[in-house]
Amino acid sequence: MAVNKVRFGDVAAAVLFAAAIIFSFLMMKSGAGENRRLTVYSCGDEYVFPLDRDGRYEIKGLLGVSIVTVEDGGARFEDSPCPNKTCVQCGVLFEPGSWAACLPNDVFIRIESDDDEVDAVAF
Repeated sequence: MAVNKVRFGDVAAAVLFAAAIIFSFLMMKSGAGENRRLTVYSCGDEYVFPLDRDGRYEIKGLLGVSIVTVEDGGARFEDSPCPNKTCVQCGVLFEPGSWAACLPNDVFIRIESDDDEVDAVAF
């Protein structure tokens, strides 16, 4: 019966691989907190709120008032006058580029940052 021995090179490769994964994850998350803001669009109007300060905002839409809450660096629909409450069920948004919408009430929220990149270009 042959016994496989763990060599120094095998351990070093595994450690380097794990370190690369951890470093990549930390670099990806490090820019997420810089200059992030909540942008709300409603009935042709645009509102901007900071994500570094908790708040509760009443946004007037076509059907009534949507409640948008900013808490712990994230934003979400707390309540809305729409019939099915899909916007409320979206949960908390944290990452730049993430969004939620209450279509019946014409309220759209999006997390933005200064380093947002364009995903695609339409002509």
